[in-house]
Amino acid sequence: MSLLQAPTKTFFFASFLFRRDLVSEDSIKTMWEKKWGESFYFDHPFFPMKKYYSKEMGDSNLLQRLFGVSLNLQNRESFVQGKVWSTGKEIEMSQDKMGVKFRTVNIDLGCLSLENMQLATGKPYSHRIYLGKGVYSDLTYVFQNKSYKPLLWTYPDYREEEIIKFFNSVRKVLHKKILDLK
Repeated sequence: MSLLQAPTKTFFFASFLFRRDLVSEDSIKTMWEKKWGESFYFDHPFFPMKKYYSKEMGDSNLLQRLFGVSLNLQNRESFVQGKVWSTGKEIEMSQDKMGVKFRTVNIDLGCLSLENMQLATGKPYSHRIYLGKGVYSDLTYVFQNKSYKPLLWTYPDYREEEIIKFFNSVRKVLHKKILDLK
């Protein structure tokens, strides 16, 4: 029999894809930190989904990507509400152009734990687990042999060595914070 126990806390992070001509990096950071507190950031140029998002967000040359990681420990139960918040922010920051709404920012919320990394999504798929309120968990990495490892369905940008190294370094900070709680 397995005994039910509370999981360790996590860090929430987001991947922001935004129109740099319409939204500033500083405004993204301010919006994120107002909700999640002190954070640090990572910029990586590889984002193969730019063309996909440009259909909805406009010129792919104007799209910029930024990762933000909150340094505040979070309860995993807050993950669903975090996705609801991020979706609301995307809608709030949308603009009308000749009667058509388009997003100026895409916020992919994630949950980084010691054992894995998940992205929150509103799209069901065979490997995604329903969490509630229209939110699914997309398991993106598992932690094995001292590193996060991508899975068969992990998006190409999250397979990049530099991005995995970044999340491994974030995990070390998370681990220290969890140990400091004890």
